[in-house]
Amino acid sequence: MYEIEDKENRERYQMQRSAARKDWIKNLTIVFLSIMLILTFFSNTIMNYSLPQVATRYVQEGSITPKVRGSGAAEVDDPYSVKAPNGRVIAAVNVKAGDEVKKDDVIFELQDSESDELKEARKEYEEAKSNFQKALFSGDLTSDAVERIRNGEYLTDDEMQEILDEVNSDYEDALYEDTEAGLAVERLNGTTNTASMGADEEAVKQAERNAKKLAEAQAYKAETEAELTRATNNRDTTVKSIQAELELKAIQKTMEDAQAKVESLEKAEKSATVKAPIDGKIVSVTYNAGDTTSSDTVGAVIQPEGKGMTVSFTCTKEQAQMLKTGMEAKPQNEWAYSDFKATLVSITADASDSSGGKILKFEIQSPDVEAGDTIQLSVGENTKTYDLTVPNNAVREDNNGKFILIVSSKESPLGNRYIATRVDVQVLESDDLLTAISGPLSGYEYVITTTTKPVAAGMQVRLAEDLQQ
Repeated sequence: MYEIEDKENRERYQMQRSAARKDWIKNLTIVFLSIMLILTFFSNTIMNYSLPQVATRYVQEGSITPKVRGSGAAEVDDPYSVKAPNGRVIAAVNVKAGDEVKKDDVIFELQDSESDELKEARKEYEEAKSNFQKALFSGDLTSDAVERIRNGEYLTDDEMQEILDEVNSDYEDALYEDTEAGLAVERLNGTTNTASMGADEEAVKQAERNAKKLAEAQAYKAETEAELTRATNNRDTTVKSIQAELELKAIQKTMEDAQAKVESLEKAEKSATVKAPIDGKIVSVTYNAGDTTSSDTVGAVIQPEGKGMTVSFTCTKEQAQMLKTGMEAKPQNEWAYSDFKATLVSITADASDSSGGKILKFEIQSPDVEAGDTIQLSVGENTKTYDLTVPNNAVREDNNGKFILIVSSKESPLGNRYIATRVDVQVLESDDLLTAISGPLSGYEYVITTTTKPVAAGMQVRLAEDLQQ
């Protein structure tokens, strides 16, 4: 009986021991599989984080508008500058920027005072007047010339030339006569030897005749010398007088201009106001009440009636090729204007751009635009719709041509994997935002636009929604 019980206990023990071994093997297997699963998960996660992140957009139908966009400050076209007399104090300013004015509307009221400009003009006039008097009685002018000029008479150029010709001719005649008289004296000097003792009577008489001729020649030489001196002095005096008269004439012109300026300023300052010279719109006002005016400062700028404003900005040579003058532009923020018209008036070379850039100038007509406002414009051809469009940055190019990279999805035990796949395309048209393409596409494929790392066809990538553009 005891043997039977021992046998049963041994069998029970063996069974328990076998069950415990099975449980241990099962638990070990579970732990091993769990560790492998964790390692696989972390390996896949680490691999995913090492992949390039890509942002995507749908390949879809879209509108292409080949437009040039830019912005610039509004400027007055052909502005009219209004100045106030120099050195005057502004008593009141009757206009502000944006006001419409008619010709002779008062812009500034001036305090009653003599301007610095008028004071300076009077000083210049007195100085010119003094210089005129000094030159008139300097002694360089002949008495006749002084008398004529005091009566307001000046020699004409022809009269001056006639007088100079006369005194020069007189001088040349006197010089010729004096030269001839000198030669005669020299010739006679060789024939005036005194007759020697014992010479015959004829020789004595000849010597006396020669002496007489020499005396006569010398007397005539003295006369020609006196005449040459007179002609020389007359020539020099006449030339000096004519030069002085020319200088005096210029001084009188300066004096008369200074006098006219004084009279003009006196007349202008009597009004004590500055008026609008034309009809138009006040663009800017420089002075405030109490300011002192300056001849270097523009007091107000008027936009002439019927004249618009202009806006200019630069574009590339390629962009300019699709534009022509006369095209109308639209504001990019069209909602901000109640009435707006912009016309492309000129396309000129940008001298500061060595690549051939162009400057676009637009004429703006709008009651909502003031000088200095920044205007954003777009100009170009009409909008066209295409079946397949992508963002511009999605189109790539290599030696084999243009292509895009789309994202293809592949299933795996650990989820979907995303592969960059090349699709060769042909560019049909583009604007500054989208490009229309054709190629083996059905539409709504995910096209890669931006990446965190360089991506080539066949590479595995991961999507990043926050990078989509």
